[in-house]
This record gives sequence, C-alpha cells and structure tokens, in this order.
Amino acid sequence: MAKRITRSRKIKEVKAVEPEAQIEKPIEPDNSGLENRPFFSIDEAAWYLGVTDRCAHLWFQHGHLSGTDNMGFIRVSRESILKVKVSKLINKGI
Repeated sequence: MAKRITRSRKIKEVKAVEPEAQIEKPIEPDNSGLENRPFFSIDEAAWYLGVTDRCAHLWFQHGHLSGTDNMGFIRVSRESILKVKVSKLINKGI
C-alpha cells in the first residue's frame, strides 16, 4: 500500500491499483452478413443487396450508393451498402 499525505497533513493509505491487462477484443459481427472492411466492389455490393450489377451501377450513379470511382474501378462504402439494405427491408415491411 502506498501512503499519501492529504491537505490536513494526515497520512492516508491508498491501495495501489494494478493496470488491467489489455485484452484484445475480437471483432464482433454485426449480424449483417457483410464482411468487416470499409469498401466493396460494385459486384460485391450488388450480390449482397440481391440486385443485378447494372442496378448497382445505376444506384451508384444516382447517389443511392456512395463510394469512390477511381479510373472506372468503383468502390462502394460499407455504410452505404448497409443503409440501402435497411431501406430495402423497411420498404418490404419487414
């Protein structure tokens, strides 16, 4: 036990606190079925959303799916895919 002097000059015993061992927490799945990575190809997004590749391209062009277009290689953000999936489920009434 460590000792600490308080303002009134009384000695007060303080318990030493051991630092907690840092435990690496496994990445918990979010039950979406979608891998935990930031971007996906347009084909992967289409497969996950259950639509054709052409439909996914149109959704990207019209702003329903967001991401990046690097010299023709479209990468759709994970958050965007999940938002569209949720809105599809809501529209179905699930």
